[in-house]
This record gives sequence, C-alpha cells and structure tokens, in this order.
Amino acid sequence: MRNISIIFSTCLIAFMLNSCAKKAATEQEQTPVVSVKTSKVTFGEIDNNLSFNGKTIYLKKNMVVSPISGYVSKMTVKFGDTVHKGNVLFEIQTKENKALENSTSGNLGIIKVPAPSNGFISTLNVTENGAYVVEGASLCTVTEINKLLVQLNLPFEFNSLIKIGTKCTLVLGDNTKFEGIVNQILPTVDEANQTQQILIKPLTNKQLPENLNLEVDILKAKHNNACLVPRNAVMTNETQTEFWVMKVVNNTLAIKVPVKKGIENDDLVEVQNSGLTSSDVVICEGAYGLNDSTVVKISR
Repeated sequence: MRNISIIFSTCLIAFMLNSCAKKAATEQEQTPVVSVKTSKVTFGEIDNNLSFNGKTIYLKKNMVVSPISGYVSKMTVKFGDTVHKGNVLFEIQTKENKALENSTSGNLGIIKVPAPSNGFISTLNVTENGAYVVEGASLCTVTEINKLLVQLNLPFEFNSLIKIGTKCTLVLGDNTKFEGIVNQILPTVDEANQTQQILIKPLTNKQLPENLNLEVDILKAKHNNACLVPRNAVMTNETQTEFWVMKVVNNTLAIKVPVKKGIENDDLVEVQNSGLTSSDVVICEGAYGLNDSTVVKISR
C-alpha cells in the first residue's frame, strides 16, 4: 500500500511539473515581440535659428524733376529702362523757344535733363513728347539697383541677437538660400507692434525685385560636439516635463534613458545628461508606449 502511495505521489509531482513547464512555454510564446527601427547616436554641430518674414525694398529712389516750365520736346527713355548717371533722359523746350521754333534760335531755350544716378526707370510721369510741364514737376524716378535691401520688422525682444554686421540667412520661396548682413538698425520701434525695423543687405548676384516676400533666419544659439538623436526618438509625458529615449541593448532589449532636451531643429534633437555614446542606438520608430526593458526586434 505504501509503495502505491509513493508511485502515485511521484506521478502527481511529475504531472504538475510538466504542466507548469508547458504553461511557462505557452506564456513565453504568447509574449509579443515589438518590431522597431533604430538609429545611431551621433555627435556634431547643431544650431537654433529664429525665422521671420522680410520684404525687399529699394532704399534709394531719385526723383527727376523739370528744372523749368516748358514743353517736353524729346524723351529718350521708357518705363523700366536701365540708365547710367549723366544720360540725357528728357529735353525741355521753353515757351519762348517754342514760340520761336521756326526761327534761327538753334538750341537756345532747350534744357537737357540728365539721369542723377545709375539705375532703372521705376516710375514715368511723362508719356509723350509735347507734354507741358511746370517747374519742379516730377518727370520720372530713377531707382538705384545696387541699393536693394531686405526690410525686417524684428520683435524688440530679440534685439540682443543682432547688431550691425550680423550675418543671417535669406530664404526665397523656391528654397534658394543665400547670406545677408545687417546693414542698418533704425532707432525707432513701432508703437503698436513693438517691432524694430532692420535693413539687411543681400550677399548675392541674383537680381531681386522689390516687394518680394522672403524668410529671414537669424542664429539664436549654436552648439558643437552635441549628442544628437532623431527627433522621433525623443519621447515625453503628457505635460512635456519629462523626456527620454529608448536605447536598444544587445539588439533585443529596449532600455528607457531619461534625457534633457537642448537645441532642436526639424530633424535632430540635442540630448543632454544622457550618458549615450556614439556606439549606442536608439529607437526612432515604434518607441511610443514601450515600457522599460521591453523585448524588441529590430527591423531593417
């Protein structure tokens, strides 16, 4: 009878152990493995730019006026023409000369009006010969091409970021980029908007039209040898008071690493106090909602 009890007990224990092993194996098989994509941690340069809207303006426009009252006897230009300083733009005939034009008065009473500078005719107020103009009347305007600047209305809170000679980046609508340099800072502030007018000289040979809207990027901060991760790799809580990345260890285990955010742009984020090295990899896709020490599978 005793032998039968021993045999029964042994079978029961064996059965229980076998059931536990099967249950553990089943649970292990049912544990999901999260598929993720990773990216290497890099170290390099990152900067933070502030973007504002700017507009091109011609700073110097020279009005050409009639020196006398008389008749426009000759026009040598039309709207949009390029002129050089000293070129004769108009000839004005006095009333007296007009009355004696069939006599032998010659060129007496004919006044030549020259261009005051190099540029182009941006406005033309006389459209045909024979028009009568009074002394001081505006004939046209010569706009100096080399006086094109970018006007920026900068919120005064950012005034400390710029000074005469500060370089910035100008971006056109087609994403063409070139440098600009602060040429003038006007000593007044718009009362309503609290913005200060900044004039920037474009450093380009590209001919820009007036009133062209463009983007002005001003450098706010720049860090060298910064620890950089993809923007998608940085996780945060609902209040955005805590940040972390998921570092992958041994290609299988995701470890939560708290970080402090530094400079960021559209693609990269500087992470500080992380302890990450250039040999580490972090999850850039699939990290949302992962718990610390989650088993993962890296997909290519």
